[in-house]
Amino acid sequence: MTPLLDGSEDPRKVLVAREIEAISNADIIGWAGLHAASLGYADDLNYQQLVRSNPRNAVALGKAHGHLKSLIARQFPDFNDRSQQASEMAREVFLRRLREYLQDDIAPFHVCRMVSHIEQTYEYPHWLGDLYNACDWMDERTTREQASHLGDVIKQVIADNGEIPVHRSN
Repeated sequence: MTPLLDGSEDPRKVLVAREIEAISNADIIGWAGLHAASLGYADDLNYQQLVRSNPRNAVALGKAHGHLKSLIARQFPDFNDRSQQASEMAREVFLRRLREYLQDDIAPFHVCRMVSHIEQTYEYPHWLGDLYNACDWMDERTTREQASHLGDVIKQVIADNGEIPVHRSN
């Protein structure tokens, strides 16, 4: 799977991406290693812990989400990860993952796992389109061939969100 984060993202967007299961704790550590922190939080203890974390260390991985949440709470105290601002961040991250799905970079279940987290966190936002129904019966063993309908639904969601779907070139 292609890494979603390139290091340029704001820490709040990284938290939102983790909350909707678009990224893992290892991705948080990877982001911290690439990120050029602003002076406002470059010396923050939790940020420094993320930067120094070894992604192959299970203990460090287990603490990554907590370090990120603590960083956000201290450095961005007015940020609410269930706000309209966070919902827009979630939409941007989600659409990026959907485009990756169309390029064969992620599995159907990865998309569907995000759908349930988004629905719960942002109370069934309209920008999810009909993905809830498209994901109804999928689990981690579902193959792309078994979920052939998902690509069409994803293309529709991307179009409904005013974006042009990226097609895989052969």
